[in-house]
Amino acid sequence: MRQLIKSETVRERLDIPKATFERHVKQRTQGMPAPIYIGRARFFDAAEIEAWVTNRAAASSKESRGEALGVKPISA
Repeated sequence: MRQLIKSETVRERLDIPKATFERHVKQRTQGMPAPIYIGRARFFDAAEIEAWVTNRAAASSKESRGEALGVKPISA
């Protein structure tokens, strides 16, 4: 059974502005997982978000040869 996390929780853990988060969701930026709607509430699969964050951090690290851009782990 998959673990669902609220959209706002994902945004807070990514530590990005709401407008940026909404753009990522709408444009599916860099493979962002699709949201899951239950009624009007929006959720994400925790494992899919964790994989997306890990892939983005790895790509960022490779590009800059430095530390990833402050992305907090979802499973904290």
